[in-house]
This record gives sequence, C-alpha cells and structure tokens, in this order.
Amino acid sequence: MKDAFRRGFVDFLNYKYLHGICVITIALSVFVISAFGLFLLNAGDMMASWKKGIRIIAYLAPATGVTERQELMVAVSGYRGVGGMEYVSSHDAFEWLKAEIGQQSALLEGLTENPLPDALEISLSDDIEGADAISALATRIGEHQAVGDVEYAQQWVERFSGAYNLFRMTSLVLIGLIFTAIMMIVANTIRLILYSRIDEIKITRIIGADDAFIKYPLYFEGMILGLTGGATGMLLLYGAYGITVPQLSSAGLLVYFHVRFLPWTMVLLLLFSSVLVGWIGCYFSIRRFLKF
Repeated sequence: MKDAFRRGFVDFLNYKYLHGICVITIALSVFVISAFGLFLLNAGDMMASWKKGIRIIAYLAPATGVTERQELMVAVSGYRGVGGMEYVSSHDAFEWLKAEIGQQSALLEGLTENPLPDALEISLSDDIEGADAISALATRIGEHQAVGDVEYAQQWVERFSGAYNLFRMTSLVLIGLIFTAIMMIVANTIRLILYSRIDEIKITRIIGADDAFIKYPLYFEGMILGLTGGATGMLLLYGAYGITVPQLSSAGLLVYFHVRFLPWTMVLLLLFSSVLVGWIGCYFSIRRFLKF
C-alpha cells in the first residue's frame, strides 16, 4: 500500500498539465459549493436572528378584566414557540405613540379617550421554525375570547422564509450537479492518463503484475486530485472571505450582523467529499477502461 501511494504521488507529479487542469476545475467547483454553503449558513443565522425580533401582538378585547388577562397569559405562556411575554397597557402604548411622533403629538390632544387597546407582546422561542409555525401560533392565540385581534409581520415572514427555502433547495440541487461534474472530470482525467500509459500497462500485466498493482496507484491519484482541488477551493473561499467581509464592515453594511466563516466540521466534510468524489470518479474510469 505504501508503494502504491508513492507511485500514485509520482504519477500525480509527472502529469502536471492534465492534473493541473483537473485540480483547477475541482477548486473552482468546490469554491462555488462552499460559497453556497457560506451563504446558506449566514442566511440561516440572519433568519434566526430576525426571527428573535419578531413579536406577535395580541390585542385584548375591550371587556377583558384582570383575571381573564392573567388566565390568558398563563395559557399562552405554555404554548410551544412562546419565548416570552410582556403586558402593554393602553396608557403605556399611548405614551409610547406620543413619544414616537414627537412634535406632532399635539394632533393627539384632541382625543377624548385613548383609542389603543391593552395588548400582549409575545416573543418567539428558538425552537419555532418556519412561517407556518408562526402563523399557527398566532392563530391559536387569536382563538381565545379575551383576544380581540392578533398582528405580526406575516407577509415579511412568509416572503423571507419562502425565498430562503427556495434558495436552499436550489443550492442543494446545484451542489449535487457540481459534485457529479467533479466526478466526471476526475474520471476523464484518469482515463486520459490510462490511454497515455496503455503500452506500459500491457507490459506490466504481461510480466505478471496483478490488478491491485495497477489499480491502487490510480485510486490514490484520484484521491490526491480531490484533496488538492478541494483544499485549493477552500483557500480561495477563505481569501475571498478575508477580502470582502472587512470591506463590507468598513462600509457599514454589516453593522447589525456578523458574517462567520464555515465551521471546521463543514470544511472537513467538504474536503472528505472531494476526496470521495475523486475516488469514485477514478473507480468508474478504471472499471470502464480496464474492465476489472
């Protein structure tokens, strides 16, 4: 096995042109895949952070008393997806409204009574996911008799969740297609090398070399191609990340959000996937060419 790895590494260095093109192609493919992963990772973080800022406002019915309100708060606090709750009286809401409109608060002085109802401001917990879950929670809260109306940023939640889910599904399909393309590129590269060494392989078999002696160095070649291309692609992504993110931060575009790089587990998974795809591509090439 050690000798097979040595011969595979020597062959990798001898065919610099073919291997160089293959490595560059794999590197660009892995760069695109990891860029999709980086975007999805940070988009998920941004969605989770944005979800924490969503509030479901349950406006209480006019005839709701203190006892009914407390019973409602106890019931709602036990719902899955409710992270916290705050009671906002109509007086506090009216004072907040006057503070928000500032100098134009004089427009409200002509009101004979406070038009704002008492309300419960409900924050979401981390275990609630998707627009459907938030909508179901809001509907369940609105079914109480003590609740007159329920309001939350429904359209924004649905649009953002729909766009994120669509992009995630599209990215997974593209990642599958790109990995398939990598496998075909490695297979064709190994096949070209086999064609260039066909006489050598025939002589080796005539003098008694077994199948493993011929195949194993090629397997190592495919794995080295996958590893080298994958590592190069990850370095390209890290370089782009190191150049782009500080510029966006200095421009003030990332004031409220921190863009993080791929975790080591995902980096190692991508590298392992590149090596595995290189091995699979080599396997199909050898199987088709040598008929082993």
